[in-house]
Amino acid sequence: MIVIDNVKYACQKCIKGHRSSRCDHTERHLVIVKRKGRPISQCDECREQRLKRHIHQKCVCPKLSGKKKYLTNTTSNATKTLNTSRHIMSIEALLLS
Repeated sequence: MIVIDNVKYACQKCIKGHRSSRCDHTERHLVIVKRKGRPISQCDECREQRLKRHIHQKCVCPKLSGKKKYLTNTTSNATKTLNTSRHIMSIEALLLS
């Protein structure tokens, strides 16, 4: 495995063959070696709150994945509306039929 600025790299063939720790192919295209385990699904703020309260809750912050906020204020009547992708898709399907 090749380490550049504390980031681990290996060639794609060694990663697919589960040999990334022994890769020393500098002439091939190098790819960043991902961390083991499941990817992080919560932002830092929600994870910190989870550790303080000892309660696991789903992260709905738009920071982690660039998603829109679930609840947004509308300017016309100041009520909160739900803006999930599933909800928007179902409304579009009803309008088209």
